[in-house]
Amino acid sequence: MEPVRPVVVAVVGSPRRRSNTAALVAAALEELEAAGAACETISLRDLTIAPCLAHSTCGDLAACVLKDDAEAVLARMYVADCLVLGTPVYYENVSAQLKALMDRNLNRFYREERLRAKAVGLIAVTGETGLQDALDAMRRYVALSSVGEMPVHTCGGCASDEGEAAGDEALLAGARAMGRALAGDLGLTPV
Repeated sequence: MEPVRPVVVAVVGSPRRRSNTAALVAAALEELEAAGAACETISLRDLTIAPCLAHSTCGDLAACVLKDDAEAVLARMYVADCLVLGTPVYYENVSAQLKALMDRNLNRFYREERLRAKAVGLIAVTGETGLQDALDAMRRYVALSSVGEMPVHTCGGCASDEGEAAGDEALLAGARAMGRALAGDLGLTPV
């Protein structure tokens, strides 16, 4: 019988098709796949995720009242053995697409559901500033959505023109190193 492969779910919060964020996420996932993980990438630009309605009854409901793609994305994230979140930095924070998804996690939070990931990777790409702010926002989201401690690895840097990160060997090397570290956290032997 073939061993069960750890599942890695990566969420890319960029609205661009050839995004710098997606390039770094892909580099990290290549390392994880080479080590034996089953990887899935979810691009929020292809989905509809409405902002939270802030109706303050989330804890009383079995599911969010909004019927869009958020619940399906969260469902995939919550069963992942490893979670990778990637975002461009917009106005010193995560993208609107990723922020909407993070806010929509409130129903699960109130129902005391928690991520089961054994390790997390956070990727942020900025044109100028706010890199640490975006990474910190994702780190807070993971901490609020999890039980206990888990390894959290970060990767990021500067790339402002669309597609620029795909040709930046230093940024790609950082993403690959993060992918190898995550593979190790999952008990896989990095290649």
